[in-house]
Amino acid sequence: MILGALVVARATAAQYTQQGSKLIGLGAVGPAHQGYSAAISADGDTAIVSGPYDDFNAGAAWVFTRGGGVWSQVGSKLIGSGADGIARFAKSVAISADGMTAIVGGPYDGPQTGAAWVFTSSGGAWSQAGSKLVGAGAVGPAEQGWSVAISADATTAIVGGPFDDSDAGAAWIYTRHGDAWSQQGGKLVGTGVAGYAGQGYSVAISADGNTTLVGGVADDSFLGAAWVFTRSGGVWSQQGGKLVGWDAVGNAYQGYSVAISADGNTAVVGGYGDDSTVGAAWVFTRNGGVWSRQGAKLVGADAAGAAAQGWAVAVSADGDTAVVGGPSDDSNAGAAWVFNRSGGVWSQAGAKLVGTGAVGAANQGAVAISADATTVVAGGSTDDSTVGAAWVFVTSACAPPVIVAPPQSRTVASGQTATLSAIAAGTAELAFQWYQGDAGDTSTPVGGDASAFTTPPLTATTSFWVRVTNPCGTADSAAATVTITQRVRRHLHRSG
Repeated sequence: MILGALVVARATAAQYTQQGSKLIGLGAVGPAHQGYSAAISADGDTAIVSGPYDDFNAGAAWVFTRGGGVWSQVGSKLIGSGADGIARFAKSVAISADGMTAIVGGPYDGPQTGAAWVFTSSGGAWSQAGSKLVGAGAVGPAEQGWSVAISADATTAIVGGPFDDSDAGAAWIYTRHGDAWSQQGGKLVGTGVAGYAGQGYSVAISADGNTTLVGGVADDSFLGAAWVFTRSGGVWSQQGGKLVGWDAVGNAYQGYSVAISADGNTAVVGGYGDDSTVGAAWVFTRNGGVWSRQGAKLVGADAAGAAAQGWAVAVSADGDTAVVGGPSDDSNAGAAWVFNRSGGVWSQAGAKLVGTGAVGAANQGAVAISADATTVVAGGSTDDSTVGAAWVFVTSACAPPVIVAPPQSRTVASGQTATLSAIAAGTAELAFQWYQGDAGDTSTPVGGDASAFTTPPLTATTSFWVRVTNPCGTADSAAATVTITQRVRRHLHRSG
């Protein structure tokens, strides 16, 4: 199913301001480098911040939530059980749209086989879900968990291992069935490689989990590239050739970071080495299964020195807002730049973002962005002599709704009900209205104002969709079809 988010109204270019003080997790042991990486939920109210050097490189992650505009730590730091040696747990982190499931990479586990751990939240308490994930088919020390990403509904995850097979690199897909995770298919390795690409150095995944983006920073003597893979019927295959911004200057390290929109149709590829580490990001869009470059490379106009822009990138659910981190800006103080797309043209939105309260050169630039683009997180892992921290920035601009995870088609027996749900983001309050029929057909409203809807007992295949509204816009989902199967009648036969 293609994720649909038909936005009727669009916020103008937003200006961001810092929200509260920098975030520093409690319980760190030694210089944890908090803020080495960060991720944020669709609504921007839950953030996970990594500290891979905590406790002498064992690593840890911290979860923070926002209530009434105030951020606070949730529980104790996350530590993966079952680690083999010094895992450098939390080198990478990702979080689901609802902020209830996180995946954390530890590439030095094993040692350097690497692994990933899944955590879930219940009643505000976080706990590890099952054993660590280690992909089959690795060749040598792959350092799985160097990068991680998870789908909006937390049913599909991707784990990068860029040093697999003598630095050729690869990525592994996992799917969740109930509470259990298992590998789906073989490892992903893109074709058209020039040399040892280090595929899996960065990874990203669409909201529905059917499109992934894999960065290969070392391809073609560190020009770098990215590969797209799509899933159909549970089988993964490469889509098109590798993505390369050919206007790069020198060893751009494209694929050092990657991000993808909710519908999988907009990809952002960071290359911090471009133009002698000025750095840049490139945008690619998909139309009819074909990828093409969109516009000029993104470079923030107000950088101070070689900022290493593209060290990290993130993109909003609708693909119209990108944030690019440059941790070397202004003698390693670091900064982040926001870019907006309008009519296929990208432009910088306001001045660079630099958090206040930093102690020393913080290297701010490990970025994440909420689905509706109203909240940005920027980690700075060297703040305060590598204690590290993260900063949150928000905009007061009204953000139209965006549907991050649409209702999914399903099959039930005749006479049974089906529960459909959607995850949306945008300026509160969001109102939900469900309809029966094809998307856009408002003749048969059903259900109440809720993100979930349970159908009446169905005896025929029926489609439903949801419209989400707020004061500044409307978003329509694609239709989800509930397919009805007939119950098998069993006949008893008398014997004798």
